[in-house]
Amino acid sequence: MPTRPGQSRTLLDELLATHDAVAVEAAIARLAIIGRPALRLVVQQLATADQTHLPRLLRVLERIGDPGTLGAIRPLLGHAAPEVAGAAVDAMGALLDARETAVASGALDALTATLLDTSRADVVRVRALEAIASAPERSETYDADVLEPLRDQLRRDPSAALRDAVAAPPPGGEDAAPALDGDACLEAVAAGTLPTAPEVLRQALATHGPDAPLTILHRVIERVRVHERAVAPDLVEGWRVVRAAAHLALAARGSRLAIYDLRESLEVLGEQTPVGMLSALQQVGDASVLDAVAEAWQASDNAWFKGQLTGIFRAVVDREKLTRRHAAVKKITARLPETVAALWG
Repeated sequence: MPTRPGQSRTLLDELLATHDAVAVEAAIARLAIIGRPALRLVVQQLATADQTHLPRLLRVLERIGDPGTLGAIRPLLGHAAPEVAGAAVDAMGALLDARETAVASGALDALTATLLDTSRADVVRVRALEAIASAPERSETYDADVLEPLRDQLRRDPSAALRDAVAAPPPGGEDAAPALDGDACLEAVAAGTLPTAPEVLRQALATHGPDAPLTILHRVIERVRVHERAVAPDLVEGWRVVRAAAHLALAARGSRLAIYDLRESLEVLGEQTPVGMLSALQQVGDASVLDAVAEAWQASDNAWFKGQLTGIFRAVVDREKLTRRHAAVKKITARLPETVAALWG
């Protein structure tokens, strides 16, 4: 995403000044899209921010996932405010798949220390366990070498919350899970507690998504995305479809809070991107998604998929009133001139 000088500072000021939850989410998302150019300012601000603003800054670092932020995040794992320490756990969890082995190992060590520290708040320790269990790049022996020894130790932990977190699922399978109404289900997922079956969440989104707070829907998307990394491969698609449903609920209300996730999903999944995500991109996509659309079109031989991408590209161009002189279009055209010509029509 092309950035103007001072754009990161302006967005950071907005992030720290606003009291509106939707504006906070929008600023976090836009800073995450800017990425590394915004890092220096965000990290500098950590030194002076209070416990109201630290979680916001940490969420930006979580989205960007830059290995250079390990040292800045680590001290905040021990912050006295659980909301700050929890956000630091989430930001550290994003470094578990760092390409640099030393960074990934450092993140795992820091999260493990937080998890096993009985002086920490239960909510922070449980989030550390979730982060470790959801590590996206796990070796074949990760469960046996890392997770099982931790779970075994936690089964004897003084905290009932930690013992419950590693307890076996209740007998009776999915039907044994307590039922929640739609609003309560969405709020529980946003807080980090997901139902056993994705269909439960899909139904809650269908009935209550249209009226749910935008920030709740946004957190649902984030929680489900992390959960997809932790479930068995044959279960991923069901959760991914649910994430797409949450995106559609946001898009139906014109919200771009989670547009970064739509773009990243298209980049990673290509032809496997759920139809719901493609529809959401067509409804709310902006100039920041055009490069991902063009790359996916270029890489695909699937006529149907390329047709969907063409529709998305043209919808964004029309809605945003873009011309070939727009910075994003010029940047893509320089790399993929034939693709842009085909998409533009």
